[in-house]
Amino acid sequence: MSIVEKAAEKLKALPTDASARQPAPNNGSETDAAIPPAAQPASTVERLQERARAAEQSIETAPPWHIDPLALKRMGLLPADDTAERRLADEMRGIKRHLLANATDKGATTIAHGRRILVTSAEPSEGKTFTTVNLALSLAREADFEVLLVDGDIPKSDITRIFGLGGQPGLMDVLANEKLAPSDVVIQTDVPNLLVVPAGQQNALAAELFRSRRMDHVFEEFGGRHRRRLLVFDSSPLLATPESQVLASHMGQVVMVVAAGRTGRQAVAAALQKVSDLPYVGLVLNMSSLPASLGYYGSQSHYLKALKGGA
Repeated sequence: MSIVEKAAEKLKALPTDASARQPAPNNGSETDAAIPPAAQPASTVERLQERARAAEQSIETAPPWHIDPLALKRMGLLPADDTAERRLADEMRGIKRHLLANATDKGATTIAHGRRILVTSAEPSEGKTFTTVNLALSLAREADFEVLLVDGDIPKSDITRIFGLGGQPGLMDVLANEKLAPSDVVIQTDVPNLLVVPAGQQNALAAELFRSRRMDHVFEEFGGRHRRRLLVFDSSPLLATPESQVLASHMGQVVMVVAAGRTGRQAVAAALQKVSDLPYVGLVLNMSSLPASLGYYGSQSHYLKALKGGA
């Protein structure tokens, strides 16, 4: 008999796992009870599936982050009266109509990453964050979409501050730490269809992180693989920081805010040059002073008007 055959005979003589686990026979007077076989350990796939289900349940049961509209009004981010609010809503509908057409491939041309929308400006204090917040809220009212508002203005982090998300992990953290999942920094709010990603911890290498392959992965995960999710980014001004242009390079659509009577022509031209290779750039005129008969909001309000889509 060969060595292999001897080994096979020895294996046959060994008790099976099932018989090894059977308890000793009960020879007492008690009635033998049917003893179920010991549960088999779960496979790796089953354990991963169970872990994923547990994660989904924890996300669903977590209380949503409260967005206080009265606080937004006090900060000047929402109109104070109903008339101004209706006028702003109408203006936002006009602006988002072009963006939605591009996001759903119903525009004049097909735009890669059309669901990624960046809101920026040439210089600071032109109403960029005001526009970002109201655009995101307006898009979230669309029944067919979910909006993920991302704070990409790392130096100022206005979105993070406005929504009271300071100290929460955010965009910079998930870019710098590959052990952190993109879904870990997405915060569900109590505004229907609106989620938020804070800026996260300040990082001197923001431009380099925006340029990394990790950024591509994070953006793909942010976008959602099975949902019609729109990504709206609040960016730092194009002429103020180096990372704003890098962030814009990941976008399909750019909305540039121009402050009426404040933004110089040279600044607008220089900013547009930085995003000239992108497929779609739209301009929004902000802070335009209109006569009272035309529904001017007041000195503390903002009038938005879409100028011309496509730079």
